[in-house]
Amino acid sequence: MIRVAIVVSESEGQRQKSAGFCLLSIMAIAGMFLSVSMLSSSIPGVNEPHYLCKARSFSDPAWCARDFFLTSTNAHYCFFWLIGPLTQVVSLPTAALVGRGMSALILALGWTVLARGLGLSAAMRFFAACAFAFLSQLGSFSGEWLLAGFESKVSAWGFGLSAVGFWIRGTVRTCPGWMTVAGICCGVGAILHPVVGGWIAVCICMASLLDFITRLRMIGLTSSTKSFIGIGAFSCATIAVALPGLIPALRIVLDNSLSRQDRELASFIQVFWRLKHHLDPTELMAAQWLYAGGLLALSVSLFFILQRKLRMDAQAVTTGMNRDAASRMAVHTNLLLIFFGSSVVIAFVGVGIGWHVVDAQHMQGWQWRAVLLKFYPFRTFDALLPIVNGLLLALVWQRLMADRWKKAALVIGVVCCGLPFVAAILKRGSVPPGYTPDQFAEWQAACAWIQTQTPPDTLWLTPRESFAFKWLAERAEYVCYKDCPQDAAGILEWNRRLWWLNHWTLKSSTDGVYNRPELAELRAETGCDFIVTRILGPFETAPVWRGKVWQVIKVP
Repeated sequence: MIRVAIVVSESEGQRQKSAGFCLLSIMAIAGMFLSVSMLSSSIPGVNEPHYLCKARSFSDPAWCARDFFLTSTNAHYCFFWLIGPLTQVVSLPTAALVGRGMSALILALGWTVLARGLGLSAAMRFFAACAFAFLSQLGSFSGEWLLAGFESKVSAWGFGLSAVGFWIRGTVRTCPGWMTVAGICCGVGAILHPVVGGWIAVCICMASLLDFITRLRMIGLTSSTKSFIGIGAFSCATIAVALPGLIPALRIVLDNSLSRQDRELASFIQVFWRLKHHLDPTELMAAQWLYAGGLLALSVSLFFILQRKLRMDAQAVTTGMNRDAASRMAVHTNLLLIFFGSSVVIAFVGVGIGWHVVDAQHMQGWQWRAVLLKFYPFRTFDALLPIVNGLLLALVWQRLMADRWKKAALVIGVVCCGLPFVAAILKRGSVPPGYTPDQFAEWQAACAWIQTQTPPDTLWLTPRESFAFKWLAERAEYVCYKDCPQDAAGILEWNRRLWWLNHWTLKSSTDGVYNRPELAELRAETGCDFIVTRILGPFETAPVWRGKVWQVIKVP
């Protein structure tokens, strides 16, 4: 009895120690993610005004009530429903900071679930996260990022990584229960961001079907039934949980209130103009292709190195437990690469759909191509490139730590953990794109004056490079190039407003001065009360505020 009690006590102590190391690892990874986010992108980040201003308007429709974008259809309904109340009790910068912290923690939890499933120790999980953070700072394939601010996709990826980790467990153990948990996590990811969660679910289903076909050939139909049930459990759980996020998104996608021609035009504008840097493969630069090709080649090389090392370890060990551990790691890594391979297939199909050597409008079948491309076929592949390589690097490093190169591997690993911070500092821009430091400093001063010296219900004509105007000035914009709606009617109206302003600007500038009749035409068409500009003018009306670069004009 005494011996049994001692064994139980030791076992409980080991479990507590393991749990403590796991918690410490999670907090360290979350802290590293948050630090990289803050070092690489100051608040507000490039997309934070877009998302957080929409969330604030969602909870308080009276705020900037005349803003065109804020009153458009909500594609990320659940995210705005969750974050909107936060913007009512704290400032937008504080909400962004809290959001970055929460997202970093969710991403760290997902990272831990996946990395533990692959057999990485607590220290190696942190190293893998550092490798991912470093690689993600080096570039992207289609503009995807996870550590540069707060928006819905960051938390969605956290739940998505958890889903992949539980899916690997469920597949290896042929356990419908774990598959259901994976589906729940994936569904939560889809609630927050339907595109991210949806593509992760598709990749898991593709990988599961391939695994099921393999099992079917090897062990027959009877023994594979449980595996098929697991696929069904995952799919049902994902769809059921994701419905609150999918329904608003599907309403936008399936909206037939406009004519077919108008819907096709809206898709064209979205894919081949506004978001062409994300969705049109012919618009991707050579550096982006080199980044993707280099990391894809690295992942394949690391995979074969790891598999060879695991086979050697399995043959060399004398204990069955170590042999089993090496075999499990090989199987789990295979599943990760099958999942990653599914995203590669989707991305290559997307490239085939979108590739054109003529102007997009002259491409045969551009209508159906645009409809498919607007679902971001490159997004999952782009995000997984640094994720998978980070995990594979850590798995290889862990095997090196177990042999005679342990000391050298340890020293190199510690040094490498500092790389993401260096890369983040080097990547950080002092001002948003389109601004010099002096221009941005005066832009902030102009917005501060607008916030305190103009009525809250006014409507503003802002420049194309307008950055965080609603965030800084808390005033509505007639149209903002950055803030493009996602529904067809909104996209067409956004496009119409931009082109009307372009024609009005060209016409008004032909005589060298913006006179009162032309400003009256602007008010009659747009309802704008003020103009903030650095390039328009000169105006017949004197500015109500003027800096060295920017000026504010009241529309009579």
